[in-house]
Amino acid sequence: MAINSDIGLSLLNSLGASRFDVGNMAKVLANADVAAQRAALEQRQQKLNYTQSGYDLLNRALDGFISQVGNLLTLDTFTKKGVTVSDESVLKASVSGKPVAGTYQIEVQQLAQAHTLATSNNFASVNDVVGTGTLTLTVGGVQTDIAIDSSNNTLEGIRAAVNAANIGVSATIINTGSGYKLMFTSDRTGAANAINVSVADDDGNNTDNAGLSQLINANMLETSAAQDAQLVVNGLTITRASNTISDVIDGLTLNLQSAAPGKVQTLSVKGDTSEARQAVQDFVDLYNSLQEVFKQLGSYDNTPSEDAPTAGSLKGDSTLRFLKDRVRQMVTQPLSNISGAVSSLADIGILTKRDGTLEFDSSKLDAALAADPEAVGRLFSASISATDPLVEYVGSNDRTPEGTWDLFVSQAAEQATLSGAALGGSGTITLDSSNNTLDIKVNGVSATLTLAAGTYTKDQLAQLMQTAINSNADLAAQGAKVSVRYDTGGDNLVITTDKFGSAASIEFTGGSAITSGVLGFAAGDSDTGLDVAGQLKDPVSGNTYTFAGQGRKVSVSNYALDGLPKGLEFTVGGTATGSRGTITFNRGYADRIVQAFKQWMSDDGPVGQKLDNLAKKQKEYEEQQAKIDARYQMLEERYRLQFGRLQAVLDSFKQTQTYLSAQLAALNPSNNKK
Repeated sequence: MAINSDIGLSLLNSLGASRFDVGNMAKVLANADVAAQRAALEQRQQKLNYTQSGYDLLNRALDGFISQVGNLLTLDTFTKKGVTVSDESVLKASVSGKPVAGTYQIEVQQLAQAHTLATSNNFASVNDVVGTGTLTLTVGGVQTDIAIDSSNNTLEGIRAAVNAANIGVSATIINTGSGYKLMFTSDRTGAANAINVSVADDDGNNTDNAGLSQLINANMLETSAAQDAQLVVNGLTITRASNTISDVIDGLTLNLQSAAPGKVQTLSVKGDTSEARQAVQDFVDLYNSLQEVFKQLGSYDNTPSEDAPTAGSLKGDSTLRFLKDRVRQMVTQPLSNISGAVSSLADIGILTKRDGTLEFDSSKLDAALAADPEAVGRLFSASISATDPLVEYVGSNDRTPEGTWDLFVSQAAEQATLSGAALGGSGTITLDSSNNTLDIKVNGVSATLTLAAGTYTKDQLAQLMQTAINSNADLAAQGAKVSVRYDTGGDNLVITTDKFGSAASIEFTGGSAITSGVLGFAAGDSDTGLDVAGQLKDPVSGNTYTFAGQGRKVSVSNYALDGLPKGLEFTVGGTATGSRGTITFNRGYADRIVQAFKQWMSDDGPVGQKLDNLAKKQKEYEEQQAKIDARYQMLEERYRLQFGRLQAVLDSFKQTQTYLSAQLAALNPSNNKK
């Protein structure tokens, strides 16, 4: 109505004037033509914007819930252990696995040290010549020869040559104030990493304190002895090469700080449920916050506005109603595969109120955590219960169904193991330059070693091999590690990889230690580990899944038959084959909700699809707006042309009017009298 009034007013004004306001008239008429379309589109656009705001808030709320409940998705949160030590200036400890609660009495008798040698002679300059010949360093059971000639025979040159050899020895030059000394330091602590220096001196004397033989052990100062750490744990004496020890108390890493002979430290391992308690509280708070979001979006008491675009923005929305109902069902439905004293949220003090929010009695949670923290964890996280304790859960995905399956193992995982021939002879074995080189492959990684010359007992020989192999930089870089032992029953050496499965392998490829037979192995001797293999059977459908694992790990395909645990991952330890009982997979409350929320937010989920449809509708409205704007432009141009022509006609009329007025004035008698 206002637009029509504007048009009329503009026309009247124009008729009373000498010229039309063509631009204004064109805009007014063009606006009048598209006004109804624009108003309807703006109304739809505003409603769409409010709906988008509502779904954006809902999507953020679901995503926020997922990101904040991560600690509830792993049993480790509930089985976490804390460790304390009576005097941390002597000993520190940290949790590195799954330790058993208990108390240990530990005495640190001595720390492990790295071997350090320094020249007894002082040198006036770093450029002083030491001597020439062959410098032989043996460390960690590995012997290395370094040629020293006129190009590197100075103090500085020998330092560079030793460091370039990368043999686990660092060479430095120390300015004592009265001269310079060359120092050799083992990169590793422990008695087995002692440095032994021998030479073939070009001056013909390999033992005097002149020339290159100044660097042999007998002519150097031992500034730090190579020694193992020694400690007593609950009455048992333990020695290790390092001050960081992770293989004495299962699940703990000990860090020795100082020696304190005669002083016993108390180390205590106890359950630490503080993180679990906070995680459960966060779950309740996040759930209640989500209910508040549902309430805000679906409110009939509020209308969305620019200041509050989400208030009531999804009232009556069927998707919102579905999600709200499903979330409530997920926390009230019982877990089908869990039984016992802790089998529902009510058992740990979480109850649903009439308004849909949760109330929480933390005292019940504390009691449940004290009694069985793992059972509490199973209420929230995904897990398996296996009749065989050597079967452990690794992971699952959104395709993994809850259920119980029979487990049959046809092949247990094995390490690669080689047993040598009987060593025979006396109780000692001598290695020298004729029989001390070793070419070996571990897990496909090749290494060439020179074992330290010397005479060894058979147990010492096993330890020498193990240290030499595990100290090799190429093998260590790839995580290739072995254990070597002397088997008294077979009078032979046995070498075994740490790793299980077909990726684990050992092969002796050559070297004088092999061709001489001194170790009891022959070139070409090899072994490869075995992966676990077997079947899972669904007792309901009878469907089976045959698996071939990787080492001890089993990963069930996402495309296994229905009824089977698609996407489930677990490990099978031990050596037993045949039936290994059953495994039962359960999704806890937090895992159920997280998996559901992820699906809802995905491209094919209800929230993801809704957001996609809203984005498409937004684009559609933008296209409609563009069409309306284009029509407005076209109409404005048309009206400009039309009123321009009308103005031309009016101008012509004005000229005619002026002409006629002049003619009439000429005919007027009064004018003639003049």
